[in-house]
Amino acid sequence: MKLEPNLHTLVWGTESWEVSAHPSSPSVIADGPDKGRKLSDVKGGFPLLIKVIDAKTRLSVQVHPNERTAPLTGGEPKTEMWCVLEAGPIYAGLKPGTTPEAVEKAIESGRFEEILVRHDAKPFETFFIPGGLVHAIGDGVKLYEVQQSSNTTYRLYDWGRLGVDGKPRELHIEKSLKSIDFNLPVPVPARDVRCAFFDFSQREFDAPTEVTAPDNSFLVVYEVGKGASTLLDPGEKLAVGPGRVFLTKLP
Repeated sequence: MKLEPNLHTLVWGTESWEVSAHPSSPSVIADGPDKGRKLSDVKGGFPLLIKVIDAKTRLSVQVHPNERTAPLTGGEPKTEMWCVLEAGPIYAGLKPGTTPEAVEKAIESGRFEEILVRHDAKPFETFFIPGGLVHAIGDGVKLYEVQQSSNTTYRLYDWGRLGVDGKPRELHIEKSLKSIDFNLPVPVPARDVRCAFFDFSQREFDAPTEVTAPDNSFLVVYEVGKGASTLLDPGEKLAVGPGRVFLTKLP
């Protein structure tokens, strides 16, 4: 199943929603018998949202609630992961010993970067960002993001940036402080991610390779690189090609 991406242009760059059944911006099916229909109409309750984020300038420092804190803030829980496509700085995690008081002081002083952990991320490094972890994507970074189907983001700090209206963008300090889990460890760059909500893996191949998903699950394929390949589904061949996303095996 090919899906049409939904491109969102923001003050810092672009965010392409590649696979989405979220009511705020659902994907439209691009081929087959369901062409033109929204994914949310074909598969209600689809649990994930997949994006490609291209940050021309750095994003705000933010946090998402998890299952425990979302009821406290009225938001949707969001755990996510990033696979870096174009290298650059990312910020993931607070320095050990950071307290709520230190967070508020860093916001007031404009020195929030001093309490953040910076990673000089390389292509294909993967970072796990659970709900409750403070994070920001840095200048010039492009990445592939897998997350729970949620559109809840709380801004803690915005680097003194002005929005398109020439005014500072809204911060959500009270909700952010309710959402931060100060006990979370700093993420360590990895290759693959496995969590309660999704599994993510990277594969390299130059010959026919079988890739399967467990029963009662689905598979999303995103190809990077210079070559072009063919995705074989029962009775059908789909040309993939770099930058195209396919969704298959809906339960």
